[in-house]
Amino acid sequence: MLKAALIGFYDFRESDPWEVIKKISGWGYKALEHGGFLLKGDVDENLKKLSDMNFSVLSTSADLDMFKNNLDEIISNAKKIQVKNVICFWSDPQDFEQAVEVAKVLDKAGELLRKEGLFLCYHNHDHEFKKVFNGVKYFDLLMAETSPDNLFLNLDVGWVTMGGEDTMELIDRVRDRIKLLHFKDFYDLNNRESFTALGTGKVKIQDLIAKAAEIGLEYITVEQDVVRNLSVDNTVLLSYLTLKESGLVE
Repeated sequence: MLKAALIGFYDFRESDPWEVIKKISGWGYKALEHGGFLLKGDVDENLKKLSDMNFSVLSTSADLDMFKNNLDEIISNAKKIQVKNVICFWSDPQDFEQAVEVAKVLDKAGELLRKEGLFLCYHNHDHEFKKVFNGVKYFDLLMAETSPDNLFLNLDVGWVTMGGEDTMELIDRVRDRIKLLHFKDFYDLNNRESFTALGTGKVKIQDLIAKAAEIGLEYITVEQDVVRNLSVDNTVLLSYLTLKESGLVE
């Protein structure tokens, strides 16, 4: 059975992360992505508290500049909070040369992370499928210019859909690189700001849940950049219930 994880929604600068975890775990979520909050205070105490709550953290993240210039800090932080997945959440080159340079940075960083027992996972948006350099989509260029041993994916199926790709076909094509899947939905595929709770939009959520189970993933991560008509709590709960209704998610 798959498990549900969450990223975003709650700003831990304003909300107590432990209260949030208590609330969402009560609904059925089993994990959070981005465990930076665990670095605040006594890390060992925080990890014990997380374990006592039977809850997990799946990843940490950094920007491209950190992967280029501060890799030791990334490695140290990931090991402190005991996560394996390190997410690069954005890159936006403007030409072919810049795109190749990004790929080189990620490939080198990914190799060094792998030697430390960590996985560098790239998180896509829609522009990776819309930008074309020398006749090649940026996403495909990233895949071609990096080793599958060094660069993995934190694939966002909502943004893949918004980018005009056949999401099921893409997952089949890159399945060996996928470490984490982000699920988000849009009610209008011509409007990249049209975020909506899972199952209330145009993304093929139920088919994609089955695909996630088929390729052997452990978690599906719910993400929604901006809530629509529901409150944050109701959006998070509804999205979880959409996953659970599939019969494939705990």
